[in-house]
Order: sequence, then structure tokens, then C-alpha cells
Amino acid sequence: MRGSTAMVLQRSFVFLLLFSFLVFVCSPQLSSAMDPRFELDPAQVQKKTVRSAHQEKSSRGRSAHRTSRTHKKLIALQKNLHEQPVSAFQVSAGGASNNAIPDVQKARSFWDALVPPGDSQLQPLSFKSDTFELSIDPARYPLFKAADGSTLLLDVDGSLPPLVQTLIQEKDRKVRVVTASTTDARRFLGALLLSGGFYSVEEQPVMAFGKDPQIRIRSDFKVEPNAESVMRNEVVLVSASRQRLPHRLTEYLKTQGFRYAEPFADQTHTPVPLRHRVVHASDQSQVQTVDLVLETLTVPAERSRRVELFRAAETGVGLSVAAERYFEHSGKRFVVTRFTGDPIAYTLFRLLETKGYRVVILEPQDGFKTVATKLLSRMDLPSSYASHLLLADPAGQYSVEMSGFMLENTVAGGGAVMLTDRPIENSMRELLYDHGYQVQER
Repeated sequence: MRGSTAMVLQRSFVFLLLFSFLVFVCSPQLSSAMDPRFELDPAQVQKKTVRSAHQEKSSRGRSAHRTSRTHKKLIALQKNLHEQPVSAFQVSAGGASNNAIPDVQKARSFWDALVPPGDSQLQPLSFKSDTFELSIDPARYPLFKAADGSTLLLDVDGSLPPLVQTLIQEKDRKVRVVTASTTDARRFLGALLLSGGFYSVEEQPVMAFGKDPQIRIRSDFKVEPNAESVMRNEVVLVSASRQRLPHRLTEYLKTQGFRYAEPFADQTHTPVPLRHRVVHASDQSQVQTVDLVLETLTVPAERSRRVELFRAAETGVGLSVAAERYFEHSGKRFVVTRFTGDPIAYTLFRLLETKGYRVVILEPQDGFKTVATKLLSRMDLPSSYASHLLLADPAGQYSVEMSGFMLENTVAGGGAVMLTDRPIENSMRELLYDHGYQVQER
């Protein structure tokens, strides 16, 4: 009985499931019921789609129309450039900037000295054809004669149109356009010189004159106008500095076959007070060299003094040694003597050292360098015979080096003292004097 009841219930449950499935399939409105507020009218969708397509089509049409108009304008502009009246290509509006005009005038004076214009003057550039006529205003675009016979057209402010440059190059290959601003003087001169048709142009050369003392000149350019310039002493050193080279140096360069050009220099060197000394030692004996060093250092010395090694009052034995020079410095006692090969004298001087004396023994082969080195070393004044920088331009245009002993702040009043045996020419003496050195002969 219980089994029959369970079977009936199972069949009822299955029947209920089948009925629910049929209702779901046959009634789509029940399965897709939606709030009316969110329903979308198909007509509205179609209407909006058509409108969007129309707007997109119209936008593409307007863009294409604008592109077409722009293209037509470009074609018309190019056509007008080639079909303008005769005076269409005259380049004459205004002039170079006011700040550039003085520098251009200075560059003109420099260039005329470098490349003499001769009797024939450069004529303004003008070109004429069946299509156009082109004229260039020389007041705005100056013309320079190149060393190879060509013509340089200077465009300082970069305002010459590229089309005009192209037309000039097509009509006359001997015209070179130089575009450079005078605000950068070195770059301006470089562009001008490198286009100038010279035999050789070297950038930032360093020229050395003399061996010892030696002068170094640093310029921005070295120009050889032609192949014979070196043989004819016609080489030109060009500087873009605003600081003028000392007059004595430019005169010295002339004696060496060089001309120094400074087209933009307007500042001169101010005088330098005398604070330093260069003491020149000519051919001297050993003791004269000793005297020279001591006098330079303002140290008084006694000549041919007998220095006591033992005192009779103390030991009953009196013994003294003959010294070439005796002096005192910084609380110490010094003895200078010459070694003659006598071993007894050598031993006696070594005994003086045990008594607190500082002994300088000079040997027959000692020259100026060795004598001065021994003396300065014993006096605790470290200085070696070497090439020293005597003067240098703050801008790096020039410097002077000389071999000798450089003594810094060893005399009253400060300053430097150079002891040297190198010969010094008059031109070098004058140059040193202009830079605060007084040259003294001993």
C-alpha cells in the first residue's frame, strides 16, 4: 500500500515539471517580461541610425571639400610664384637687425683687408628670365668677394627665403649664401672663412714661438689665403674675442711672419702694477751665483769668513775653517764652501755640520742650476729648475713660459721672483713688463 502511494507521488511530480516546461516554451511574453520604461522602439533605432550615417557622410564631404580647397590654393600659389609680374622677387624689405649692423661693418673692414676688393666693385645681384626677375638688396644682404673669385651673400638674420636661395644657386653657381648670426662671433667668422675660398683655414690653432722662453698664441682661426702664404709671411691669425691682444704681442707676431686680426675686439688690456721680478743671471762664477740668490732673497752674507770649529777658551784648542760665504736665515747658520779635492778640508766641513751649521759644498763642475739648487735646498726653499708659467691671459689667448727657479712669496711685499739664466730679448722684456714683471740683469 505504501509503495503504491510513493509511485503516485513520483508521477505527479514529473507531470508538474513537464507542464511547467511547456508553459515556459509556449508563452515567450511571460519569459521576457520587461519594465516598459526600458523598452526601445525599433522605429527610433532605425531613425537614429539613418541620421548618424547622414551626419558622417556630410562630415566626410566637408573635410574632403576643405582638403580640395587647400590643395587648389597650394597649386595656385606655386603657379603665381612662377607667373608673377617682373618685380615679384625683389628682396629689399627692411634691413639687418640694429645690433648686427655694427658687427657687419667691422666684418666688412676685416674682410677687405683679408681679400682686397681691387678696382672692381661687386654689383648687386639680379637675375632675369622669361618667368621671373630676382634682385637682392645689398643693404640687407651684404656681398663679399671670396678669395677664389666667387661671391659671398651674407644672410645675418636668416631671413632669405629658401626658394630665393635655390633660384640664386641655379642661376649662378659662384654665389655662396652664408647664413650666420653675429651674436656668436666665432661661429659667424667660421662660416664666413670656411666659405671664403681660401687655400687653408684651420680652426683653434695654437702657435708656439721661441723655445725658452716660449710664447703661446691661441687664436680661433689660422688662414692661409694661397699656397705661397707661408713663404711670403702672409698667414693671418683671426680672433673672435672682444678682448684685444696686447699691442706688443701683435707687433711680435709681425716679426714672426704673422698678422693678427681682431675684427670685433673693442676692449684693451689695463696696465698691471709691478709686483714680480725676473732676475737674469748671465755667465757667472759659482760664488757670484750664490751672491745673486742671496741678494734676490735679501739675505745679507759675509765673505771669506773664518768659522770656528773649536774655541781655545773652551777646549784649549782653537780650530777655524775658511768659508766662501757665511749667512744666517730663519734662525739657522749657513756656510758655503768649495771642494778642492782636499779630504781634510772636506772632513772639517762635515764636522761643522755636527756643530749645527748647514754646509753647502760646491764642486768644480757645478753650474748655475746645480749651485742654486743646492743653496735653495739647504735653505728649505723648495724650488726646482723647470719651465714655469709666468703669465697667462684669463681668456686663454696667450701665455708665456720660461725655465728657471720660481720663488713665491719669499720677499717682503709678496709677489713672485724668477731666477733664470735664459736669454731674454727686448720684446720679451717689454711684454713681461706690461704684465707686472720687472726684468733685472745681474
